Amino acid sequence: MKRLLYCFYLPILFLSAIPEAKAQDKADEKNENIITRLTGRISGVVNMRYQYADDGSNSFDIRRARLSVKGEVTPSIDYNIHVEFAGNPKILDAFVNWSSADALNIKAGEFKIPFSLENPYSAHALEMVDNSMVITALSGYNDVSGISANGRDIGVMLYGKFLPVKDYSICEYSVGLFNGNGINVADNNKSKDFSGTFFIHPLKDITLSVSHYNGSTGLQNENIQRVRTGGGARYDNNRLLVRGEYIYGKTGDMNSDGYYAVAGYFVHPKIQTLLKYDRFRRDVSVKETRQTNYIVGVNYFPVKNFHFKLNWSLRTAVDSPDVNHVALQFFALF
Repeated sequence: MKRLLYCFYLPILFLSAIPEAKAQDKADEKNENIITRLTGRISGVVNMRYQYADDGSNSFDIRRARLSVKGEVTPSIDYNIHVEFAGNPKILDAFVNWSSADALNIKAGEFKIPFSLENPYSAHALEMVDNSMVITALSGYNDVSGISANGRDIGVMLYGKFLPVKDYSICEYSVGLFNGNGINVADNNKSKDFSGTFFIHPLKDITLSVSHYNGSTGLQNENIQRVRTGGGARYDNNRLLVRGEYIYGKTGDMNSDGYYAVAGYFVHPKIQTLLKYDRFRRDVSVKETRQTNYIVGVNYFPVKNFHFKLNWSLRTAVDSPDVNHVALQFFALF
């Protein structure tokens, strides 16, 4: 009799346990999705460089060693933490991004300021080994104002795109308010700096840009005015690239300006050849501060996430001997 009862109740118990198991699986899956969104994904880059110049330099260095953690809090809120370990370790990016619609999004924290065509480029996406001189000097990399911040600052930014046409939008914008002192530095005056860029794409492969920065740096009672205005154009069809910009800057009583033009062409899917003309005047009233670089480059992409950049440049300055400079660097991304 007991055996008959076991045979009767066991299938019932088994069937009743199935919904509970499924419910538990769904709960575990939901928790796993939440954990995945919050913990995000880890990526990074290692950038080694060799430099030689006939002024006496001859050196290897680890130029960049970076880790990035990205994740989602909700489908519309994500975050990014980007840390540099080469040299003096520092936080480069630490921001939260709220994506509400194509036309209006908000980013808050520490990130690249919206200025110029070139500043938003990541280091490995930039065609040449170094940024253009005017970008370095007037966009917060090694700024003439004394700020050295990898083109970044702390603040809040609105950005978006509108007038969609097929697979791109005709107009894009990015505008924000920032401390004005660079990365990992609190504001030391009452004013906030404004920076903004407006892009127009008359065709998918063509970009026209206008940028403006207006702010100050220094203590409240000794503010140094820092204003930059620039415009540029780019054509890029993934094989032929042509890009150029002009930027004017006013830092206190000093006026600076510069421009560059770069052209690149993929002669093979893995080989890109480049030419660049790069000119900068640190102080337009002092001719000895003018420098012009003529650069020839080759980029080689043997496999995905690994590439080489080789640049030869002739660096000329008023009342100074010309310098031949060779730089070779590789990027390994993961």
